[in-house]
Amino acid sequence: MKSYKPKQKRGYEAEQNFLQAAKTIFAKEGVARARVSDIVQLAGSSTGNFYFRFKNKEMLFERLFEIYEEHAQRLIQDLQDPLGSLESTIYFVTALNHKLLQENVGLYRAAHEISAKEPETWKRFQQLTIMTAERILELSAPYKDQIPFEDWEMQVRQTVQLITGFTANQAIRNAGPARFGSQAMVDMLFMAAIGSLGLAPPRDFEEEKEKIHKILNDERYS
Repeated sequence: MKSYKPKQKRGYEAEQNFLQAAKTIFAKEGVARARVSDIVQLAGSSTGNFYFRFKNKEMLFERLFEIYEEHAQRLIQDLQDPLGSLESTIYFVTALNHKLLQENVGLYRAAHEISAKEPETWKRFQQLTIMTAERILELSAPYKDQIPFEDWEMQVRQTVQLITGFTANQAIRNAGPARFGSQAMVDMLFMAAIGSLGLAPPRDFEEEKEKIHKILNDERYS
């Protein structure tokens, strides 16, 4: 189902208000319990304006998902080896993935709910994970000798699945950022990912983390 896409600035701004409101409402209520009236109120708009743009909540979700996919694909292309080490690459993808989680808790929760009836919805998330793994494989290739596994590529794929799968689960449960705190979750996942690759925890990594977060503040990753 393709959603309505506004062409004029005024229509774009109205759409953005609805999308941001939907993220908030979906995060709290999911899709089934979310009320159009609440989305409209939070968006500061009218019911007529909502139905002019979206046939229903599901179409609003579809537009939200389309934008997320486009954004995620750009982020995957911009994944980098920020400081010239395997550890910095893994931390980079861990922190960026968590940032994406924080911005899209409502989308994750809604997608999980909708995928019970439409499995293809969750497969779209899985495809993004596959794309992420392929990009991380490219970035990890120069360090493959550091990974003590015969099939180092499979281990990298499993590590990416660990990072993305855990954060997705926390978003679905709407528990991650509130329960763990942003940096605590990133640190925990980073250490788990490093262990998954068979590497020893890096020492004195705080300076590197600070540099990576500065990179992630670039508008490319917003």
